[in-house]
Amino acid sequence: MELIDEMIEGVDGELMAAAREGHLCVKREGNDGVKLRGDEERFEGLVGRWREYVYLQKNWVLEGTVVREFKRLLGGSVKRIDMGEVGSLNEKQREGVQSCLSEGVVCLTGGPGTGKTYVISEVVKRWGRDVSVCAPTGKAVSLLREKLDVEVGTLHGMLGIRDGKEVLFGGSELEYGMVIVDECSMIDVGMWGALLRNVKKGTRLILVGDHDQLPPVEAGTVFGELCRYMKGRGQGYVHLDECMRSDRKEILEKAALVRSGKGIEHGALVRDIKGWKDGGYQILSCLRRGPFGVETINDLMWEEGEIPIMITRSDRRLDLKNGEMGILIKKGKGRAIGKEDLARFGEREFSGALLPEYEPAYCISVHKSQGSEFKKVVLLVPKGSEVFGREILYTGITRAKEEVVVLAEEGVIEECVKRGNERMSGIGRRLCES
Repeated sequence: MELIDEMIEGVDGELMAAAREGHLCVKREGNDGVKLRGDEERFEGLVGRWREYVYLQKNWVLEGTVVREFKRLLGGSVKRIDMGEVGSLNEKQREGVQSCLSEGVVCLTGGPGTGKTYVISEVVKRWGRDVSVCAPTGKAVSLLREKLDVEVGTLHGMLGIRDGKEVLFGGSELEYGMVIVDECSMIDVGMWGALLRNVKKGTRLILVGDHDQLPPVEAGTVFGELCRYMKGRGQGYVHLDECMRSDRKEILEKAALVRSGKGIEHGALVRDIKGWKDGGYQILSCLRRGPFGVETINDLMWEEGEIPIMITRSDRRLDLKNGEMGILIKKGKGRAIGKEDLARFGEREFSGALLPEYEPAYCISVHKSQGSEFKKVVLLVPKGSEVFGREILYTGITRAKEEVVVLAEEGVIEECVKRGNERMSGIGRRLCES
């Protein structure tokens, strides 16, 4: 895990293993470590204890930043703005718009097709001034740009963050009256700290996402915990639950079954899947490696001509973001990029030789598909997927707009839906007790 980047001799093995799995702490009896108060910016010793929770130092500091800064923002006061004419908004959407115009901090949640982006657009329209809209990935930013008539950027770009040290200690203070952050379930604890630390008290902060999706690759499930806290508080939490698209009914029924821990119909997982690509399906896999992993499937699919690709490192010169998808038009033979090869992203076209780091995207991982949507999806669920729990199925299924086909090895779906990808932290309790 990136934030736990220093292996120090004598570190508690259980804590280190838990940190690699995304937990911020472990629950354990005894008197291990330094006793922690809750306001430490750092503490002496690598291991510390708060109540029955035991932490690595870095995770305690990161979690404390989130708790402290979120409480600071909740303490701000804002003026209520009347939403005016409601138009075609349903009841929950009206509640969402009014809450965003009335509260200092709002968690706006809901599954696919429930109108989260539509609510954002109505809020921006009524706010009409200094607003920043951002998301954690380039793909999510691209989708927002298609739907919102306002400037949208990445979370890293908005905060002016380029490396891990700036996530922990830096960032630029945000000079906006309203900050809207989409795809919040993808944000790890370090970036949450950077975001909350740089929002001014009195700025309206609107946090948008689907807390049933996969947790971030790095540590924490902060958005889900903030949502639970705000819901319990009875203020600043709105869950959109009405799907506005009838053509997604079958997809959402599958997603609802998975979310409730029930199995779904699926086909057998076989190696011959080229036909799905030819049929216009985007192939997603729950794993990167193995016989049905992203890397193997992309190797099997590679052929000359138009090759779907995904950018894996942002490039400011070309305005290409990590996660953005395009087409590589291969005119020469082999995989090496020649001067005659072209790259196409939307209406933009340039020499393939200028491309930053990328990978083929015949098949992409479910993790990297977050923030994206595709017309038709084939979801591959090989053995090993069960470690990610039901969230990986839910996320993969809900990437589809019109049709999803699930192909799985025997017994894996049943194991996935039994598990939830919950991560241990003290955020909720610390918010309630302090």
